Amino acid sequence: MRPVLAAVGLVCALVVPVTAQNAPDTTRTVQDSALRVFFDCPNFSRGCDFDFIRTEITFVNWVRDRESADVHLLISTQETGGGGSEYTLTYIGRKRFTGNTDTLRFFSTSTQTSDEIRHGLARVIKVGLMRYVAATPLADKIQISYTAPSEQTAAPAVHDPWNYWVFTVRFGGNYFAEKSQNFFNANTGLSATRTTELWKFNLGLSGRYSESNFHFRQDSVTAFTIQSVARRYDGNVLLVRSLGTHWSAGLRGTGTHSTFLNQRHVLKLTPAIEYAFFPYSQSTRRFVTLQYAVGLSQASYLDTTIYDRTKETLPLQTLTLAVTATQPWGTVFVSAEGSSFYRNNTLNKNSLSFFGNADVRLFKGLSLSLFGSVSFIHDQLFLPKGGVDEATLLLQRRQFETSFSYQTFLSLSYRFGSTYNNVVNPRFGSGGGFFFISN
Repeated sequence: MRPVLAAVGLVCALVVPVTAQNAPDTTRTVQDSALRVFFDCPNFSRGCDFDFIRTEITFVNWVRDRESADVHLLISTQETGGGGSEYTLTYIGRKRFTGNTDTLRFFSTSTQTSDEIRHGLARVIKVGLMRYVAATPLADKIQISYTAPSEQTAAPAVHDPWNYWVFTVRFGGNYFAEKSQNFFNANTGLSATRTTELWKFNLGLSGRYSESNFHFRQDSVTAFTIQSVARRYDGNVLLVRSLGTHWSAGLRGTGTHSTFLNQRHVLKLTPAIEYAFFPYSQSTRRFVTLQYAVGLSQASYLDTTIYDRTKETLPLQTLTLAVTATQPWGTVFVSAEGSSFYRNNTLNKNSLSFFGNADVRLFKGLSLSLFGSVSFIHDQLFLPKGGVDEATLLLQRRQFETSFSYQTFLSLSYRFGSTYNNVVNPRFGSGGGFFFISN
């Protein structure tokens, strides 16, 4: 009997600790059942700091693919009149929440820091997620707080001492040098804007100076330097009047001085009309416009052109179609623009340009990024007469004759593995002081 009892005791001693050690982790079970959210926000937007969002909002499981999500959080942005941004947050229900869609908005100002913006955006994200979190086991662990206003009175009407005017002054530059070469660039700008529901006004002035020096030594006695200098000054003014939910009328004026383009000055004044195929209020998700402009161009050239002109005034017209879409499957921007000068009773001095940029998720894990542009050019009225020396050609001191230009970029990526995207680990992530400046 004693051997039997000893054997039973030994089995209990071995089994009980193992059973206790393998007790279910209730905390992990609850977190596994948390709401799965796919965060879809442009990286260039100041508030879209995903590392910060993940550390601030831990009551959901962040996933790296929308096919695995219960909620697709799609965030689109557009600039406001005061230089800030409007963030449109669209909560798109998936799986058990299919058919549920909510939209919230967050507004940032031009004077807020990136930290203030990301805190504000995180607060709005939390508010929008509550409806969906309430249907998960984590709902019992959520606490909601409310900060009452200091005064129980109606908010006064907004008083803007600047009357919606926003001004920006900037100056910048860079310098790079080594033994055989040095580069210098300086730029400056001034802008004034005023945006209301009815009117939009933009005024901008800018200047740029670039200098490159290349030092050569043939022997211990002979040395020389080749210098390239480029100057460009621009001014532009835009006045737009709203004509309803689909129509706008505007007047655009531009002025340019460019040594690269052989332009002493080029002044353009073009009234324009624009039609939006969808209401302007939907511009953060879908925006399709057709714009027609017609006006005059007055040009004065630094050197006599290939058409034996030092100055000329010509009528011109432009037709532009632009398409922007921000949808759950990705973002797309496409535009086509045709322009022509009326010269010698013909429209044969013209150009046609196409531009496209897309970031599309083809299916789970597979993404396509595409950028490209192509132009057919037959309106280079500014080309200077005469040949091109070797230094001008190699240093790209001026624009050369061409009938086309194109560029393209394509990237295809496929990600697979764990669907969870909750962990933030910045170790060895952004250390060092390396930087690169390209002239």
